[in-house]
Amino acid sequence: MDDRDLHYRTHRDPKSSHQQIARIVRRLGATPVLDVGAAQGIIGQLVGGAGLVLDAVEPNAGWAERARPFYRTVHASTIEDAPLAPGSYRVVVCGDVLEHTVDPVAVLGELRRVATPDAVFVISLPHVAHLAVRLLLLLGRFPKMERGILDRTHLHFFTRDTAEDLLRAGGLRVARAYPTGIPLDELWPGGEGSAPYRLLQRIQWAALRLAPRLFAFQWIFVAYPDRPVR
Repeated sequence: MDDRDLHYRTHRDPKSSHQQIARIVRRLGATPVLDVGAAQGIIGQLVGGAGLVLDAVEPNAGWAERARPFYRTVHASTIEDAPLAPGSYRVVVCGDVLEHTVDPVAVLGELRRVATPDAVFVISLPHVAHLAVRLLLLLGRFPKMERGILDRTHLHFFTRDTAEDLLRAGGLRVARAYPTGIPLDELWPGGEGSAPYRLLQRIQWAALRLAPRLFAFQWIFVAYPDRPVR
């Protein structure tokens, strides 16, 4: 299997969720780390060499097998079924996972159970208020797609505010939020590295600085437990 056969691919744009999450985890320097919904181990690959111990949970058996070289342990199961010890993890990464779950508040409760009381949560969620989705709604369309904000497997859709509401309901306090851009390498796979591609990249970075609530493709939240687990 090569990268073209994978649903998720590593994005090299420094403003992408993969790169931003990896930078945050490396900067925190806390271990062990739990990567929830690890796919084929993208975060494990990007963080490798930082001296951190990483475990992963990935319900897709094929992806879990590909991820194994980059983690101490990979549980090929849902987070609810993974045999994780309470109070074990100082960092919990949950990248584009909660929107796929039936009860994301309950999933956050389970993640808080296996985290230490002072753990840091790094959570990314797609942003349904992106300009492209707003324009589609103006045209009376809300299509289901194979990936992205309107991925057909999403059960929930979030703006920045409703995402923060979800995290608060799950017992987390948001400390920081970072926007990500559209993955240009998905839209123009042959253009990466060219002068027009780099220009588009810089334009997108400027748009994210000026109007993140309009141009954010995802939001990455850094959050901390706000109350004890019951």
